[in-house]
Amino acid sequence: MFVHNYYHSLDAKNRLFMPVRFRDQLGERIYILPGPDASLFVYSEEQFNIIAEQYREKNRDLNKQMAFFSSVCETTADNQGRVTLNADHVKHAELKKEVAVIGAGKRVVIMPLEKFKIAEANTSNAIDYSTDIDW
Repeated sequence: MFVHNYYHSLDAKNRLFMPVRFRDQLGERIYILPGPDASLFVYSEEQFNIIAEQYREKNRDLNKQMAFFSSVCETTADNQGRVTLNADHVKHAELKKEVAVIGAGKRVVIMPLEKFKIAEANTSNAIDYSTDIDW
């Protein structure tokens, strides 16, 4: 389960530090794909295989499958714990220098830091810990 958030900088070569806790859970092969609202979703190989199979079953159209699978980037972290994001992903997520790397349950989400701060401010008061969680 991916939890917590981290703030890092995207370097000139589109490399982003992936926190150790996340790297340990993601494993060697990391799958990155465009998410909604100008974000990127990051999955472990195991979780990506589940999502890929669900997508194939739901979308039998070859053109949709080609579009989906061609948007996925399989990568690994380098010796310094950085993953390289491809230019299409950087553009899709509207990433600049400051980036939020967010634990979101079964996936990691990457988005611009300023966008995350706005989303966090808008939703943090929406969680009702007395009713949203079955203690």
